[in-house]
Amino acid sequence: MRIFLAGRVAAESDGAAIGEHQLAGRQGRLLFAYLVAARDRPVPRDELAEVLWEGTPPATWDKALGVLASKLRGALGGSGATLTAAFGCYRLEVPSGTWIDVVAAGDAAGAAEAALLAGDVEAARRAAALAESLTQGPFLPGDDGAWVEEKRRELAGVRARALSALADASLRAGDPAESLRWAEHAVEVAPFRESGYRQLMEAHVAAGNRGEALRVYERCRRFLADELGAYPSPETEALYRRLLEAPSAPPPERVAAAPGARRRASAIAIGVLVFAGVTAAAVLAVEHRHAPAPTVVPNSLVRIDPRTLRVTQVVRVDSQPDLVVAAGGYVWVTNFILRDADTGALRNGGDRTLTRVDPATGRAVVVGGGLAPCGLTADPSGDVWVANCFPAGAGSRDNVIRVDARTLTFKKTIPVDGGEGFLRGLAYGGGSLWLGEIFGGDVPNADKLTRLDPQTGSEQTFRSAVPDVTMAWAGGYGDLWIANFNYGSMTRLHTATDSSQTLRVPVSGPAFPLIDGDVVWAGDWNGSEVVRLSAVGAPRPQLIRLPTTDGFAGVWSLAAGDGFIWATTARDGTLWRIDPKTNAVTRIDVPYLPTGVAADANDVWVTVRGA
Repeated sequence: MRIFLAGRVAAESDGAAIGEHQLAGRQGRLLFAYLVAARDRPVPRDELAEVLWEGTPPATWDKALGVLASKLRGALGGSGATLTAAFGCYRLEVPSGTWIDVVAAGDAAGAAEAALLAGDVEAARRAAALAESLTQGPFLPGDDGAWVEEKRRELAGVRARALSALADASLRAGDPAESLRWAEHAVEVAPFRESGYRQLMEAHVAAGNRGEALRVYERCRRFLADELGAYPSPETEALYRRLLEAPSAPPPERVAAAPGARRRASAIAIGVLVFAGVTAAAVLAVEHRHAPAPTVVPNSLVRIDPRTLRVTQVVRVDSQPDLVVAAGGYVWVTNFILRDADTGALRNGGDRTLTRVDPATGRAVVVGGGLAPCGLTADPSGDVWVANCFPAGAGSRDNVIRVDARTLTFKKTIPVDGGEGFLRGLAYGGGSLWLGEIFGGDVPNADKLTRLDPQTGSEQTFRSAVPDVTMAWAGGYGDLWIANFNYGSMTRLHTATDSSQTLRVPVSGPAFPLIDGDVVWAGDWNGSEVVRLSAVGAPRPQLIRLPTTDGFAGVWSLAAGDGFIWATTARDGTLWRIDPKTNAVTRIDVPYLPTGVAADANDVWVTVRGA
């Protein structure tokens, strides 16, 4: 049995789901959460009344509590959990081995701290990343009350511990930039914990920014004085004094994109030569009030307002744009992968590059260094990871590369045993990279799923039950969803236990899965439909038909943003907006061939190829 209390209130057992609508409203889910938190302890009825009615229960509270308990007992029927009443108490008994997200998060944070004490930096990062993933949502969202607030503070403490462990482990691993990001998050989550400020200071020092470290101390001092009328602790003061007394150190060498058309700047970073430049064809067109929308051109990145559906920006990129990801304050675009008409071999189109676009300026910077992107994803730091297949150079191997979002240096290169496969699927979740390798019809049953440790490069292979994998990570659930488009099915892999469940879906070629809250979306590569499933419990698939001009247009990409789901059907030149509340579909015609799509709260980004 699996129980979720952070970000949502739900449970699942043997494919059956218990959702909020089955828990009799606010008080029903609060009763469920309180009994789960008690974990097999008999809870007195008056204690429950205190929580449910915040110290002012109605005269008929005993009867009302009995009704709520009866409804909860009915909702739990068949799940393996039982609610019993005896001696004026209620007790919720859950099956042995039940997984509870907030408990698992606390355990993972503890494991990360223990691993740091033992000097196992990589184990610490994996455990802390899992804890961070499980604590992204609030405890009992939409509720309030003294007990709920207390549990939220506890969960925030777990999250702060996880972020602190990530910052510490990243610093020990020699990655001050990533340590800075995690330490900054830790300070935001727990601003009264001085340890976060000290980690942030130490990370700045490791990055060669002593002045920034001193500014962090001043920030800490002012915050404590303004909020508490207190001074920093002796530990913080000691670190501050060491910084004042230490001699200045030169900052580490950095690589910056050179201005000007086709001008290249180069630097050796982690043993890899990286070229960063500005494409000569990069153009910026931004919509002003009362001005006509910019013209969409072939081989470009198109920015669309999700509410008005007007084009607001067009940036030319290299030929055959394909995947697009918004991360680190930038938009990232890969070139299209082609199959050779004569040999059938897969190859990379265009200039075999990854392009970074700055939305604020419209500048397009090409990342070279032998990249041949097949897959693309981002991690929580804002950096992007590229699944690099068919790389240039004699004797070169397929690999996965981490590209620094700001400097474009190659921060990590992980060789992989790619063989003759096509590294299309790539996702980041739970502190791991997940790599899907497609071999195609020539090598039956050879397709595989690999979990990569992003620090050590160690591999764990999962032979997928059915081949041809693209994937998405469901953070709050710890699940990886895999689309198997040759066999009309999807697989849910629960990464904590390595248990999996394969589900048939009502489309022949599910691809490009997307997780949005409690819903899993997948497009039909072979048709003009989008399927939605529940991310917890029974999948209950629903089919949403896209009224394309070509019944076999194929869904090429999916994204979630601004409360909508976005899909592209390249072969009929259309971007689709789906309202997840009603499944209503809106058509947006796009000149040329729209391929990839990415979205956030403010914008939708579409890559457009020529004919």
